[in-house]
Amino acid sequence: MNPVNLAVNLGGLSMKNPVTVASGTFGYGDEYNHYFDISRLGAVTVKSLTLRPRAGNAPPRIMETPAGMLNAIGLQNIGLESYLREKVPFLREKNCVIIANIYGYTPDEYGELARRLEEENGADAIEANLSCPNVHDARHARGGALVAQSPEKVLEYTRAIKAATTLPVFIKLSPNVADIVEPALAAQQGGADAISLINTLLGMDIDPETRTPRLGNIVGGLSGPAIRPVAVKMVWDACRALEIPVLGMGGISSAEDALQFLLAGARAVAVGCMSFRRPDTALKVVEGLEAYCMRHGIVDINDLVGAMRL
Repeated sequence: MNPVNLAVNLGGLSMKNPVTVASGTFGYGDEYNHYFDISRLGAVTVKSLTLRPRAGNAPPRIMETPAGMLNAIGLQNIGLESYLREKVPFLREKNCVIIANIYGYTPDEYGELARRLEEENGADAIEANLSCPNVHDARHARGGALVAQSPEKVLEYTRAIKAATTLPVFIKLSPNVADIVEPALAAQQGGADAISLINTLLGMDIDPETRTPRLGNIVGGLSGPAIRPVAVKMVWDACRALEIPVLGMGGISSAEDALQFLLAGARAVAVGCMSFRRPDTALKVVEGLEAYCMRHGIVDINDLVGAMRL
């Protein structure tokens, strides 16, 4: 049998296979290289970067839930300068494709991050996080709106980022909306090259004995296998409305999970918090996708994109 073609093109980003990792679950890549050769992934998506270092939220910041976990890390990161100086050389030496996830407080900050990353060879694509639910204090966490919840702001921010870089730009959207299609179309109108779906669902947990929240931030982001059906459905909704590709994520634990996203229309997938439980999960997904194609006589994995049978 002919070898399986696993290569995909995600909005202008060439990947040797359709598997990356979800930002915030894989550090900057070097931490996981102890477990497997990270260059075998289609891309490495690094932890969210801000212009200056962030300490993140006060603990406790993470807890397990049935079939998942809640986190309120608050985008703790080393900042752009340290990333460029300390992390990029290793990733380039490994010949990894880099998706740099960025977070800013204004369109100009996002633009500055994108511009610097391109100028200093710190990324091959930009993933703009417009949907992190864990960066506000408790007062705002209860009622503050995310950029990704406003199609008008999604359009504004996307245009600003696209104006600052020639790299492919992916817009990471929130599932915490009534209709995912509206912000997705706004990102497309703003010039996005792809959409990343989904970020975490808003959730919280209360200790009945102390009657206090179990997270220091009160509210956190729910991820893990529990959210996969929601993620697959939102990817399907978006793919039917968009002309640009979708990077699907949310609760992927195996190749079978990843295949659901591809069949729903995603061009590529990202493995998230399951890397905490089994560090080589993303690699196992790559191997499982190839095995599936060989078993079913599929010579090009792109033939599976949107191939759900109705």
